[in-house]
Order: sequence, then C-alpha cells, then structure tokens
Amino acid sequence: MADPVVQLLSDQQDASGRTLTVGPDGVALQLVVPPGRRLDRVRLTIKAVDTTGKAATGITLSSDTGNFTAATRWARAEWGEERALVGLAFGADTAGAAGRIRILSDGVWLPLAPLDTLAVNKAAQSFVPQAASALAVEVLAQQGDMKVLVPNPAILGGLSLTVTDQPCHAALAVGDDPPFFRHAGVLPATPVEIGGLARLANRHLLDHPGSNVVPLRLLAAAPRKIRIDSFSAVLVPETPAPTPGGGGGSGGGSGQPSEDPNAPRPGEITVLQPAQAQALEARRLGGEFRVAQRFRWDDAQHALSAVGVYARRLDHAPQAQLTLHADHAGVPGDQALLPPLSVAVADGDDAGWLRARWPEPLKLPAGDYWLSVTAQGGEALWYTAAQRPAGAGAALIRIAGGPWLPLPDDTAWAQLGVHAVPIV
Repeated sequence: MADPVVQLLSDQQDASGRTLTVGPDGVALQLVVPPGRRLDRVRLTIKAVDTTGKAATGITLSSDTGNFTAATRWARAEWGEERALVGLAFGADTAGAAGRIRILSDGVWLPLAPLDTLAVNKAAQSFVPQAASALAVEVLAQQGDMKVLVPNPAILGGLSLTVTDQPCHAALAVGDDPPFFRHAGVLPATPVEIGGLARLANRHLLDHPGSNVVPLRLLAAAPRKIRIDSFSAVLVPETPAPTPGGGGGSGGGSGQPSEDPNAPRPGEITVLQPAQAQALEARRLGGEFRVAQRFRWDDAQHALSAVGVYARRLDHAPQAQLTLHADHAGVPGDQALLPPLSVAVADGDDAGWLRARWPEPLKLPAGDYWLSVTAQGGEALWYTAAQRPAGAGAALIRIAGGPWLPLPDDTAWAQLGVHAVPIV
C-alpha cells in the first residue's frame, strides 16, 4: 500500500510546478492532508517567472512647472500599482545636475537603493529591483562656484522607467485570516521558502474537526505570475484523543488526558492580568470590531509565553484572534510581529479568561507593545475594567478598519492578559 501523501491543489489540479497569475484578491489553493495524519514538516517555495526589463507604460508625469520644457525643482511619476522598478533615464542632459530619488513602496516613501541620487543623463541607469507605485525626484544642481549639489532647478526633459513583471509583496494566508507569510518587496527568480505553514495548517485542522482540507490564499500586490517551484511534506500519525474515563491498565492506553495546548507553562507568571477580573462595560468583538491594549515590556529575565482576553460568546461559535504588534507613534503597527493566535470562545453566558500561547516563548526587546484582539466565525463581548495594572497603557478600539480611537473612559483598560516564563 502506498504511503499517504499531502496534496497541494489549485482548481483541483496539482499546484506544484505550476505558474499562477496572482493578484490582490488571491488565488485559492488547497492543502489536502490524509485522514489520521498531521503535518510534521512542509517545504513550499515560490519564485518569479519573468525578470526581463521593459519600458513602463501607463505613467502619469507631473512637475512643479507643469511641463518638462523648463527648469523644474521636482518631478513625479505615478503608475497606480506596485511594480518591480529596475531602472530609469532622464530625457535631457543638464551638466552637473542630479536627482534625489524617492519611491512609494507599500504606501511608504523610501529612498531609492542602493544610491538615492542619480545623475541627470539620457542613458538608462539600472538598480536592484524595488517594489514601487510612484517615484519622486528632487532636482539638484551646482550653484555658482559650488561643487556640491544642492536643491536647484534644472531641465529634466521627462522620465522613462524600466520595470519587470516580477510580483511585489507576495503573501500566503490560511483561509480568510491575515497573511502569515509576506515577502516584502520584489519576489526574485530564485526560490523563496514559505515558513510556518505546517504549524498553522495543523491548527486549522484542529479547529475544524472532520475536515482534512486547509484553504490557502496566495496573494500579490498586483496581478503577476508566480511559480510554485517546489512542494513537499512529511506526515506523522495523528495522536488519538484520550478515551473519557479510560484507565491506565497494561492492555490499554495510559488514560492520561492530552495536554491543553494553551495551558500555563512551568514557572509561568502573570504580567498584566489581575487576580480578579472586574467587568465594567461590555463591548462587541468580532467582524468590524477590534480592541487593542498597550503594555510596557522591559523584563530581560523573562520571555513572553501567552496572552489572553476576558470575554464571552455573543453568538454562533467565535474564535478569538490575538495578535502582537510593536508600538508605532502611539498605535499598533500595521504588521503583526507573529502569526495570530486563535482560541475558541467557550459556551455559556458567563465571561471568563481565554488564553492562547505561542509554540515557543518569545524574547522581546524592551519597548512598548500592543495586544490586539478580534473574533472570527461569530461575535463575542469583551469587558473594560477600572483597576489598570502596572505596565498597562491605553486601550484603543477600531471599527471597520478606521482609525484607532480611545475609550471614553481613559482610565479603563481592556483586560487583555500577558504571561511570561523565565528565560532558561
């Protein structure tokens, strides 16, 4: 009998070795795991297909003078979607002039790498591929007897850009969850390995009893071709659930209950969560509603072990999703530091602490962090409390992807627990 294998499918066909056109909406993949097995290791690599440079089209040019026949102080080129930018040329020669280049990548203006200043020259100038949807040029020139380039008008004569069809910001997600993998920038033609898939796939199967299919979404910033270069997986037998009331006789199993994957670790301490939760005000969690609690971390002797939220089910069977973010100007940073943790919101009308832990404790550098929580598959309620513990900062709420807003009572906190273990 042949050994059971894992299948990676797209449109019910084997996806390994195929080239797929991938865009912001994503391409659906399926990871099919044989019943009675779980994933021990998965190796999935992707790469770009076409790295050939070509002239960019659909570019909108602008400058401070409105045209490129007169000396300009700045110029800008926009093309509406993230593309792999690999070169440019200025349309006119101006002795001693240069342009300081900035690119708009993933919504952030960044200097062109490796050098952000290029001479004004009709000859095409190339650089390493960079993801960008716009480019801005600050014009520099020598002034008088000065040999140093300073901001000064000069004739550019327009810009021409060279791009490739390499995908930008390729990502992979499980189902409708936020991507757990993201290759920021341009996807190269050399294979890039996607890490963490086995753990998240096993968690999905654990959360969906009776299913052996893990839905995946492969995404890119704009429609481009991605090749699934290789796929392999190693399976191990699934550990059977303990028999209720089973004894530990010699003819049967040990009768020991399986370990709760979110149980406290040995030596674990509570950093934020108080001994007694005090529910003051209930607020919705899930769908368009999200809450975040800031906390200070400066303990070099401990590692972050687990997090939690004081909540209860409102309807259906929601899964609380907890993510960790670095502080960015007083709000949670856009990107989570780790894949989200999911934990089921238990049945019942009473609120209680839900906790989830990462596979390994996380050593954090000192600084401010945010724990953000929402719910999927239903809605829940979370509760504010008045006695904010030491180390807890502001609590913020967010609705429908809008701005982070403070709670009406600025002394309340969101009762999001943080737990730590000693660093061995």
